Amino acid sequence: MSKQKMTVDDFKHDAVLSEHARKSKELARALDAKADSLPYTRVLTSYEFEDFLSQLTPKRFELLRLASKGRRSIADLAAAAHRDPSAVSKDVSRLTKLGLVKVELVQNEGHGQKKIVSPVATTISINASIVTG
Repeated sequence: MSKQKMTVDDFKHDAVLSEHARKSKELARALDAKADSLPYTRVLTSYEFEDFLSQLTPKRFELLRLASKGRRSIADLAAAAHRDPSAVSKDVSRLTKLGLVKVELVQNEGHGQKKIVSPVATTISINASIVTG
């Protein structure tokens, strides 16, 4: 039994996998070129990191966790988190400013538009070193 080598072309018919493969190739090229900055990453300095952590409250982290399970509306997130939709909307706005989620306006059958929340990344990595003085 021989093993076939997978290529990016194997994913060209799946839009999500195709986009993921495109971004992965772009990231790999930047790594190979030892680029100063990498695409699809965000680096925070120590001061920005402290601010970032102070804004990522437990309630906002819960919304991020819920959003990571699939695209959800503000109302769906509020119901799942047992919170008021207006408070969830404010927290989603903050998560958007932090660069953790994106919000799309989509048609809501017979009710105008609704906001759909989806995560920007599936992983948040923290690499910290503590210097003692």
